[in-house]
Amino acid sequence: MDKTTNTNFSCDIETGICSPNEAISQDINSTVTSKPKLIYYYDALCGWCYGFSPVITKLKENYKDQINFEVISGGLFLGDRIGPINDIAPYIRAGAYKNVESLTGVKFGTAFLDDLLGDGKMVLNSLLPSIALCIVKEKFPERELEFAELLLKAIYHDGLSSDNVNGLAEYASKVGFEKTEFITKMKSVDYKNKAEKEFEVFKSSSFSGMPTLVLENEGNQILLSNGYVTYDDLRTRLEGLLIN
Repeated sequence: MDKTTNTNFSCDIETGICSPNEAISQDINSTVTSKPKLIYYYDALCGWCYGFSPVITKLKENYKDQINFEVISGGLFLGDRIGPINDIAPYIRAGAYKNVESLTGVKFGTAFLDDLLGDGKMVLNSLLPSIALCIVKEKFPERELEFAELLLKAIYHDGLSSDNVNGLAEYASKVGFEKTEFITKMKSVDYKNKAEKEFEVFKSSSFSGMPTLVLENEGNQILLSNGYVTYDDLRTRLEGLLIN
């Protein structure tokens, strides 16, 4: 029976810490015979999800005709974990972001490092970006992954604080949303409820870390990866599952 393992770097939903995690084994001795759905568990404040951005983007580019993609927000910083970045997640300033850069090749932007991290201005709050994603998913479902990745770039490269609703609206406009309409929807309890339901979906799963990819087909789910993995690793796993 073939086994694969992750590369042991993810953001932990229980602690909010983005760091090495425990290795897992995955049984992928299965096949997929119809068009499946790839569920991407992520959070707009997950540093390893930011590092994973080029991988998941390339995966969709190459497999969009074979696989449907869905993004579900995990809720990394909620409740008593909402607060100033250097208070809530001091490990980021201590050098965790350098680990992401070293392994993945992505670079954190100067605006994030100097303004948000350096001055401690950023407020970590997963709720508002998650609401934003739910709003975009409803109107532009074909662009949900694109917007999810835009949120990561907005925060970790462009230096957008996660509680900046007007700033979130600017990025929503990049996928076609009218900003006034978007801001109105951000105030709606309906989308807050949608985001909280997504948090519960991830919380009720057997996964604790993000990014996580699950391949769903005909009611069955296959864990593809839990934690950061390279594109080549994912491609190998998918090719072992998909029947063209």
